[in-house]
Amino acid sequence: MRLPAQRWHIVAILIAVCALGAAGIYFVRERGANGSANLVSFLPTADATVVYIDVAVIRRAGILNMIAGSKAAEELEYGEFVDQTKFDYRQDLDGVAAAFKDGQVFLALRGRFHWKNLTDYVIRQGGSCHNNYCVTTGSQPNRRISFYPVKSDLMGVAVSPDDFAAYQITRQSGKLTLIPPSEPVWALVPAAALKDPGLLPAGAKAYVSALQNAEQALFTIGSDKDQLKLGVDVTCRDAASATALVQELEKTTTTLRNWIAREHQQANPGDLSGVLVGGTFRRRDRQVEGHWPIPQAFLKAVSSGTL
Repeated sequence: MRLPAQRWHIVAILIAVCALGAAGIYFVRERGANGSANLVSFLPTADATVVYIDVAVIRRAGILNMIAGSKAAEELEYGEFVDQTKFDYRQDLDGVAAAFKDGQVFLALRGRFHWKNLTDYVIRQGGSCHNNYCVTTGSQPNRRISFYPVKSDLMGVAVSPDDFAAYQITRQSGKLTLIPPSEPVWALVPAAALKDPGLLPAGAKAYVSALQNAEQALFTIGSDKDQLKLGVDVTCRDAASATALVQELEKTTTTLRNWIAREHQQANPGDLSGVLVGGTFRRRDRQVEGHWPIPQAFLKAVSSGTL
C-alpha cells in the first residue's frame, strides 16, 4: 500500500498547493475561522507547526479539480484506490488540519468516508485493522500510518513510528496560542520550528535569521483586490525586538532588490524572487506584520509544477 498510503501523508500538501495556485477573491467571501478552530482542536498542537486548509471553499471556487483533478486521474494506482475505498479527496474531503511535531504528522480530516471500504482496502494491502483502527506501512519501515474514525465524518490520521499515534487525535487534544485567523489557508509556526534552517525554501533562506528570535509566526493566504497576498504576523518578545525584526526584514528585502539590480536583472514574477522583492512590513507593539503580493505568473508556475 505504499503509494496510496502516502496519500494520507501528502494530501495536505496537495491541497496547500491548490490553495496557493488560485485562492483569489473567493477567499474573502467565505471565511471559516470557527470551522478551523473546531478541526484544529482535535490535534496535539503543543510545540507543533499547525496548518489548516478549508478544502470545501477551494473546491467551490473551482480550483481543486483545475489543479489536482487531471493529475490525480492519470495515476492508475490512485484510481484503483478510489474505486475500492469510494474516497476521492477531490470531492469527499472538506477540511484538513495538520500538526507537525517531533518528526510526526497528525491530521484531522473532515469529509465523507466509507469506513468499511477503507478497512477492507488496508487489509488487502497487508495492513491490519481492529474495530476500525487501521495501521499500515508508509514510505519507510519506521513511518507507520494509522487512522480511525474519530466521528463518522472525521478521520484521525498519524504518520509516526508509533502504531497507536492516531489515538492522539481526539476532542480537545490541544489548544492554539491564538484565535484562528479567518482566512481558509493558514499555518502557525512555533519558535522551535523558526530556528530550523530547513523551514523556508531555498529562495527565502535569507529570512530565516530574521525570524529565529520570534516567539511564533502566523502565515496566511488571502486576497488583495485582484491578486493574492501572502501575509505573516510575527509575535516578538517585546517592542524592541519587533523594531529590530522590521529593520532586519526591510534590510534583507532591500539587499535582495539591490543584488538583482547589480546583476542587471529584474525580479522574475514566475519564481520566488518576484514575490519576495514586493515585501512590506510594519510594527504594532511587539507584533510585526509582513505582506507579499503574489504575481499571477507565480501562481501559474505553482499550478503547472514548474516552480
